[in-house]
Amino acid sequence: MSNEIVLLKERISELEKENTILKQQHVDTRNAKELYLKIFEEFPALIWRSRLDKLCDYFNKTWLDFTGRTLEQEFGNGWTEGVHPDDFDFCLQTYVAAFDKRQPFLMEYRMKNKLGEYCWIRDYGRPFFDLDNTFLGYIGSCYDITENKNNELKLVELNATKDKFFSIIAHDIKNPLITITGFSEFLVKSVKEKNFDEIEEYANIILQSSNKAMDLLTNLLEWAQSQSGRIVFKPQNIEVVAFINETTHLYDEVAKQKLITIKKELPGDLIIFADKHMLSTVFRNLFSNAVKFTKSGGEVVISAVLKENNVVFSLTDNGVGIAEKNINKLFRIDQSYSTQGTNNEIGTGLGLILCKEFIEKCNGKIWVESVLGVGTTFSFSLPLSIKGYEHFDRLETTEG
Repeated sequence: MSNEIVLLKERISELEKENTILKQQHVDTRNAKELYLKIFEEFPALIWRSRLDKLCDYFNKTWLDFTGRTLEQEFGNGWTEGVHPDDFDFCLQTYVAAFDKRQPFLMEYRMKNKLGEYCWIRDYGRPFFDLDNTFLGYIGSCYDITENKNNELKLVELNATKDKFFSIIAHDIKNPLITITGFSEFLVKSVKEKNFDEIEEYANIILQSSNKAMDLLTNLLEWAQSQSGRIVFKPQNIEVVAFINETTHLYDEVAKQKLITIKKELPGDLIIFADKHMLSTVFRNLFSNAVKFTKSGGEVVISAVLKENNVVFSLTDNGVGIAEKNINKLFRIDQSYSTQGTNNEIGTGLGLILCKEFIEKCNGKIWVESVLGVGTTFSFSLPLSIKGYEHFDRLETTEG
């Protein structure tokens, strides 16, 4: 009987040791689970998990910190409320198609962060299986790639800028210089032979080509300065009527030759707050374009209206107009668009790109409305100087 008691005590001791080991293993397992959960929670990627019904049931702390939302708000398909509307269909179709095939996927879309800003997200999703290879759903990790996307866009713009620059150098500057050289030779020859009948014609061609080359070089130099950051924004109060008269006077002779009527509907004593050099470039380009694309006997109207704390300027012509498919190309460096004027004048589109850049530097906006064969209106807004409110109701209309 004593042997049995000894054996029983030994068995009890063994069971206690096994129980202690099991308890320790349980603690280790629990600690491991907590550690893994903490790793998931603190992992620098935005991690999500979905069930067999394709609805999400887990988002880690990094995700919730990024979106500024709670787990309850994101649960199910609540997270899709943060996806950019333009990316929603693509995002959903990619996810569902991969889920149905049990295949990994990689997609990029925009999602709103806690500040309400849309950021570019790269989402890696893959099937999730249990230890016995039972399919449980999907697990995914997302990374904010906004900076990379912005760099890609900058690279595209830089390449477009480079291509535009070399296009202008190789073609647009070369052509007027060839014309100037060729007709200068004709002019010299005519003088030597005392053939004066065509001298005026040759001289006019040389003058027009020289003006075109000068306009192009001016825009090119200003554009190069703006791209390199060498143009300093210096806003000041500008008396509009005197300023516009001074700027457009440069093209009065061209308008007169084409019998184009210039009307100015401008409030008297109007003062705006802008950079004078930049604004001069804007008016010079828009006004010369209006004259260039208006037929002989046409009309160009320069007007201004008050809208809240801004002045909206418009330059309207009844010229050739612009096709709707080309309007979106006008202010983009990565899109090539140019057309001949009514007297076969040629432009590069660089002037409009400068206009957009300078107007935006002056805290304004620029846009265009046009009907092919009817005419075009270029409009832009600029902040109104405090001094400009006083006499805005005094409208001065001039015609020339």
